[in-house]
Amino acid sequence: MQKQQGFSLIELLVVLGIIGALTAIAIPQYQKYQDKAKVTAAIATLTNMRSVVEAEIMEEGAFPKDDKEKKEKLGIPEDITLTGDGEAAHGSMTLKIKSLPKSADISSDKLVTLQRKESGGWSCKQPLEEEVNNCKSSVTGNGNGNGNG
Repeated sequence: MQKQQGFSLIELLVVLGIIGALTAIAIPQYQKYQDKAKVTAAIATLTNMRSVVEAEIMEEGAFPKDDKEKKEKLGIPEDITLTGDGEAAHGSMTLKIKSLPKSADISSDKLVTLQRKESGGWSCKQPLEEEVNNCKSSVTGNGNGNGNG
């Protein structure tokens, strides 16, 4: 008769402990990666709309209003909010990110904003603590020296 071989209970518990420790490290990193991907997608969407807004400013002489018909004519998605008075060449485009954990700064929670200055330059703010694709953090006092809230 052959003697049965197998794993002892202690060996199984050690393996489970190692898997648990690796999981405890991997899951938060994966969530951080997902959040960064969502913010990057929002920045890309707004950046694509920047040329449309610039063309409208050149034609009309003012930043477009947040009007459903105007946005439809320009091909701007409904979930992008335009903030401009229709009389000046400066304003902002904002896109809310769905399913992103709440940021520390309540006022900018889940929002990626591209803002056009009067000089014609654009600035970008997003809700994560670290800078993403040259888009600064809107979280104030995040401890990374940014402090641009």
